[in-house]
Amino acid sequence: MIFFKRFFDFLLFGNIYVALGTVFLIQSTVIMMGKDALMIGYSLLSFFATLFVYNLQRVFYSHQEDSSLLSVRRKWIFKNQFSIKLLCLLGAAGVAVTFFFNDYRILIYLSPLLLLSIAYFLPIIKLRQNIIFKLLTLAFVWTTVTAIIPAILNHVTLFSPITVFHFFSRFIFMIAICIPFDIRDLKIDQAEDISTLTQKFGEQNTRMIATFCMLLYCMLIIAGFILRMYPHKILLALMISSIINGLLVFMSNTKRGEYFYVVLIDGTMILQGIALMIAQFF
Repeated sequence: MIFFKRFFDFLLFGNIYVALGTVFLIQSTVIMMGKDALMIGYSLLSFFATLFVYNLQRVFYSHQEDSSLLSVRRKWIFKNQFSIKLLCLLGAAGVAVTFFFNDYRILIYLSPLLLLSIAYFLPIIKLRQNIIFKLLTLAFVWTTVTAIIPAILNHVTLFSPITVFHFFSRFIFMIAICIPFDIRDLKIDQAEDISTLTQKFGEQNTRMIATFCMLLYCMLIIAGFILRMYPHKILLALMISSIINGLLVFMSNTKRGEYFYVVLIDGTMILQGIALMIAQFF
């Protein structure tokens, strides 16, 4: 039982779980665009890139004198810095190897995103200290990696109404699931003088903003079906996953444990991919 928990924490707090979310969102894009290719090479590259960036960020975490601010996640991170750095190296090595199984243009597409992601948490720059930059940077990077680049690699016309609609839908989805983490990190962000939506508008209003974004996402899904962008089975899969997502977002508050956010909120990306894969199979 202890071994299982340690392994479970390793998957979650070592960012392997969230890296899998990248893979499932990429597959979601492929399915929604009506493509058959699994994009295994690009999915693996994105997995390792996510593993690298998210663990590199953990290396720069600053210790807090107030022990009450140390969640189970932060305690694990500070206690397992060797594992974090090892995963960071594994991610970098994985990127280096899988790069050769991808189109060379990947370097052009991903390099600016890598720099932007590093600027997000680097102490000298730290874009995450700004309310607007923090949220938009996260949503933009995730949307680009999981929706825009897969479309480019599949030779899809980027500025067609259908493609732009899909990009916008993914962007709104990412905003909706990023906002709850502002609620989770309210106290630690206050201690580190990081301005967030929760500090500006309060916990309840921030939760309502996130819930509204998820409702908007649901309406976009329905609109996409009405415009015949995908069949009814894709609509059903997206609606089931988005309703669950919406409930989880609505349930977000500062009293929720770390596992609620890491397992369930981050898990919404995996849930969407699984739902669409099942729908495609049937």
